[in-house]
Amino acid sequence: MRELLAAFDEEARSLPSVDAGAGYAAWAESYDDPGNDTVAAEEPVVRALLDELPDGPVLDAACGTGRHAQYLASRGRDVLGVDASEAMLARARAKLPDVDFRHGDLTALPIDSQTMTGAVCALALSHLPDMRPAIAELARVLRPGGRLVISNPHPFATGVLGWRAVYTDGATGERTEIPEYPHLASDYVDAFNAAGLTARRLIEPTLSAEAARARAKRGSPDAFADALTGVPFLIVWEAERA
Repeated sequence: MRELLAAFDEEARSLPSVDAGAGYAAWAESYDDPGNDTVAAEEPVVRALLDELPDGPVLDAACGTGRHAQYLASRGRDVLGVDASEAMLARARAKLPDVDFRHGDLTALPIDSQTMTGAVCALALSHLPDMRPAIAELARVLRPGGRLVISNPHPFATGVLGWRAVYTDGATGERTEIPEYPHLASDYVDAFNAAGLTARRLIEPTLSAEAARARAKRGSPDAFADALTGVPFLIVWEAERA
């Protein structure tokens, strides 16, 4: 029984931890490698919402290596990317040399007010203990009627299961976690309301049996499947600026 309980105690709980700046700098080179089940589950949901954004320029905030910026550009959208990690931006610029990528923080975006018709912020706000300043900034750069798409780990995953963003150092094989904080659905609604945004849609992708088994790093895949299949592990929002 102890062995089974230990298997459910997510491995990242005992991993060394670094802040988001250092973590993403180290992760940048391998971030686009296949095998990230969170990204694989998030992308089709977010991109379906991006396809419905109003015409006009779109911000990819906390763009990382530019995975959503690349999709938007492939759809003919005028896209601008912002990230706090120069290492991540270097990867994005190498993939998309014609896209405007800027160094900046989510709480102080280097963009004029009311210049974007759409914005996406993917798998980033969970690294902030308080996401309200970032959501206020995202709202600031949107034009009236502009839409914001946000994805994050579900608060059940971060708050109950204790899951964290984890990367593996390519040279040493050492696994390291980046802290994440659970934000309840009510936290998002409160932040939207304070920023002049109205929630349009809430989507909560759930773990498939296959994905649940893949989480069994220490064995007992069937137990993981029984316990976690159907559990929400992502939260995706669409909000609109009044």
